Amino acid sequence: MPQFYLKNWSKDGNSIFVYSLLVPDSRIPYWNHRKIKSTAVWNDFYTRNEGEKEIDDFEKWFDREFEAPVKMVLDNLLKGHSLDEAESKKLARFIGAQYMRTPARLNNLMARWRTEMPVLFEDVLQKASKKLEVNPQIINSQPQVSEEAKFLPIKVTVVKDMNKVKVDSLIGKGMYLFALKHLLTKMVSVLEKHKWYVIHAANGVSFPTSDDPVICLNFNSEHNYDFKGGWGKKNGNIIMPISPTRLLITQIGSNMPLARLDHSEHWSKFFRKIIIEHVHRYVYAIEPQKGMLAINPRRIDAALFEKEKSIMAGWHEEQMEAEAQLI
Repeated sequence: MPQFYLKNWSKDGNSIFVYSLLVPDSRIPYWNHRKIKSTAVWNDFYTRNEGEKEIDDFEKWFDREFEAPVKMVLDNLLKGHSLDEAESKKLARFIGAQYMRTPARLNNLMARWRTEMPVLFEDVLQKASKKLEVNPQIINSQPQVSEEAKFLPIKVTVVKDMNKVKVDSLIGKGMYLFALKHLLTKMVSVLEKHKWYVIHAANGVSFPTSDDPVICLNFNSEHNYDFKGGWGKKNGNIIMPISPTRLLITQIGSNMPLARLDHSEHWSKFFRKIIIEHVHRYVYAIEPQKGMLAINPRRIDAALFEKEKSIMAGWHEEQMEAEAQLI
């Protein structure tokens, strides 16, 4: 998560209050004051191998294409300026990137792939095998591969004497990087078409943010909603806090009363509630928030805490080794 974004919740520009939803011990305080540079960090999350070298081109791509262009836009919004069309597009691209580049999105995508990929590959293989039966010469042809598809950890083997195709794949970092590149290159234009509004918090209400800050909300009423919305999905809202006093919202045919949201104590409390409900592991705030246990109580589980810590520590090396063995 960009440090310049989290600094909007910092009084000194260096530190922030953090509430953890998973802790190893009940004696740990509910809120901790942490340095921004050492929180919301997963080392080598995007680092990949290219030949013999490790490269971190995704971080540079994020900064160049999504984060650096939006810094002034966010500053202007916090000063009360309105958006022009070019600024709105920069904002939309930034929101798309923050939606995709989180551990929560990684977990969500990997769970989907484990279910969907076997069925998808089976369908593709059946079609490929039928084409081989009709025209065996296509074995010798060079398939066209898109730029982002090069990130996919897939090994394709053609059994010539049987006119069969075999595919081995690895669900992990490579597939996630492919999804990032594809969605933020080909699909982010969907977000650029939405109109974004700034909602101000009522006096006495402070918006936190989280490690999963972009909320795709399916809203029917304040008591009937879920977080299964999507980009361009009808009857939905996309919401992202940008400071303790402001959040961004776009509506896609939703029945949320937009004209009554600004400076409303009622709706400010609702938005604060869903921000906290939507968190993956961490809530970030300018000051400790009251009522956390009623909205999203933390879990005390030393074994799970150590397991997740171990997964994060070994993620890069394990993924690179698995991809090398596959290919």
